Formats: sequence, structure tokens, C-alpha cells
Amino acid sequence: MRRGQAITALAALALSLTACGGTQTPPGGAATGGLQAKNADLTGSMMLFIANTEQMGWFVTDGDGLPLYRYDKDVAKPSKSNCEGECAKAWKPVIADKPAMATGVDPISMGTVTRADGSKQLTIAGWPQYTYAEDKVAGDMKGQAKGGVWFATAPNGAKITGGKAQNNSSKTSGTPSAPPSSAGQTPQSDPPPSAPGY
Repeated sequence: MRRGQAITALAALALSLTACGGTQTPPGGAATGGLQAKNADLTGSMMLFIANTEQMGWFVTDGDGLPLYRYDKDVAKPSKSNCEGECAKAWKPVIADKPAMATGVDPISMGTVTRADGSKQLTIAGWPQYTYAEDKVAGDMKGQAKGGVWFATAPNGAKITGGKAQNNSSKTSGTPSAPPSSAGQTPQSDPPPSAPGY
């Protein structure tokens, strides 16, 4: 009797596991045993990545590849945005109305700050984050060092002071890059010696 119950239980388990499989085949084909993986649904998430250029080193981008900036007149502890009105038209706050999913950014360093209008703005290491209205395509970095107070954000939240305000489209890879290796590297914050100075 026990053997029959065990066979019935195994058959039920096999049937339920087969029913869990999705209809899409993941890259590399289906898993053995008839199970298939489902792609993660990230539609409810705000995607962030990091990218790398020779002049800037590693910096954070939004899901479209546009760099994120921090403003020297903001406050990190406690987080406070001081870019309102006309400022916020040129420097668009990164609205955090969805959970952030980041590749290469420590999730513990990400948070939000409530703006004067009640919206939630993304922060990295306490610093409110923005995109620049003149950056149109992945690789643009026209806001870098703008007015001496706007700087691209490194993956650890530090400002990147190297480089000049310019369009770096031809010097950036078209896809988000992997983070620096875990061998203790930190984002580059000074330009290489061959980079032009101010």
C-alpha cells in the first residue's frame, strides 16, 4: 500500500513540475526533464545600468543609456533636491515610481527623496539623480561639468569630475557594460593623462 501511495505522489509531483514550465524557451534551450524557464517580468521596474568611457570611467545610466547626474547644490544627508522650477525642466529628476533594478550599482545605496511636488526621486548614496534634457541618445554626456556643479554619477554615488561637457556618443559602447571586476577596482574619477584638461 505504501509503495502505491509513493508512486501516486511522485506522479503528482512530476505532473505539477511539468505544468510549471512556460511556453518560451530560454537561450540555450529547454532545461532537462521537460522544465522551461520563464523570462523575468521587469515591466514594473526602473532599469539602471553602468557604462564606461575612456574619459569618464564607470558611470550610471538609465534604461535608455542616458547618464545620471548629481547636483552639487543638493544635499545627501539627509537627501534633499534643490533643483526646482526651471532647473527641473533642464535637469529632469529621475522619478522613482517603480522599484529600481540596477546592474553594477549597490542596491543598498539606492533610495528615494520626496520632492516639493510630492513625487519620489531616485537617490544614489543619498544624492538625488537627474538626466539632462540635451542628452538625447545613449552616449551623450552634454551635462558633464555643466556650470561647475553638475557631474555624472559613479556607481558608488560619487561625482565624476573628469572630462568636459561634450557628446561622447562615438566613445561609448552601444550597450550597457558589465561592472568593474571584483578585484577591488573602483570607478575612475580622474581622466587619463592624455585627456584634455579644463
